[in-house]
Amino acid sequence: MSRIFTVTFMALFLAIGVNFAQAQDATVVDIINESEDHTILAELLVETELNNVISQPGSFTVIAPTDEAFEALGSDLDELRADPQQLQNVIIGHLYQGEVPSEDVEPNVGVEVVEGDIAASNGIVHVTDEVVMTE
Repeated sequence: MSRIFTVTFMALFLAIGVNFAQAQDATVVDIINESEDHTILAELLVETELNNVISQPGSFTVIAPTDEAFEALGSDLDELRADPQQLQNVIIGHLYQGEVPSEDVEPNVGVEVVEGDIAASNGIVHVTDEVVMTE
């Protein structure tokens, strides 16, 4: 009986260890791409080619507005997509070099973090329901 318990425990331990290792390998871009709530941000990162920058080794912080946040922009989102330079400026406003904890993001950027400090292999992601608009 204890042998079955030990084998089961070891199998569970190995499975958790493998999943943990895979989670640690996910970049900030991978986390965004795998999220059902961030398809628009994923598209905009590709459009601006900033996905290539933040998928590199290093330490990045991504403030990740949900699809709902982008959809709330209405026609302004279409206007942003029509102006590549302005779109890039807006997306850059959501990206930081280095790891900025969620408690520092809220007062400095002026958005509420609804889920913060999601660890990635090259930084952290903070989910927000607002788009940071640059002037």
